Amino acid sequence: MTVLVAYAPAPEGREALSEGIKEAHLRNSDLLVVNIGRGHHDLEPEEVRALETRLGDAGLALTIESSVLSDPGDAVIQIAQDRNVDMIVIGLRHRSMVGKLILGSTVQRILLDATCPVLAVRSDKL
Repeated sequence: MTVLVAYAPAPEGREALSEGIKEAHLRNSDLLVVNIGRGHHDLEPEEVRALETRLGDAGLALTIESSVLSDPGDAVIQIAQDRNVDMIVIGLRHRSMVGKLILGSTVQRILLDATCPVLAVRSDKL
């Protein structure tokens, strides 16, 4: 079993990682991190070290995967299907009233096209 976290080095990505860690523990599964931030093919070395530390503290190994696809939503969907993941966790950021009508294209694509359950979490919990 595998939980995939669509990760970006931003508050919503960090919240998705936190929830992904919880889900991996609940499901007794592996955790796979897919970077969807800007330049989503590589994370900065200090960000990778921070992820390794955080996951190590949680008793999980860091597995990062990337895709040659330029659209991060397509990349998450492709990797999720290729790896037959059990769940995708994505982070949502606060949006204005108008913004609430339209989700970001990456989040929207993942929610609509994923073939497994998707857990969407807010980074600005009230």
